[in-house]
Amino acid sequence: MSDNGPDLSTLTGAELVRLFLDAVDSPPSTDAERAEFFDFKARVFALLADRGNPDAARFAARARADRDRILARIEAAMGGEV
Repeated sequence: MSDNGPDLSTLTGAELVRLFLDAVDSPPSTDAERAEFFDFKARVFALLADRGNPDAARFAARARADRDRILARIEAAMGGEV
């Protein structure tokens, strides 16, 4: 996921969808990878929402909630230290 870069704003909608589908194609296997995937998913859908797709905002919020849930689980497993 990290090779997707932090700035998605220069990509077209079709490029964002392609990038997202590529990320889905290689499912994450660890909690850290899952959290990173959901963070990426949230960024993609937030950008689509900013570009006028109101449904995308819901998906971005859900992805952020999934990411936060996984990060909380990681933190709990580490004894509260992340």
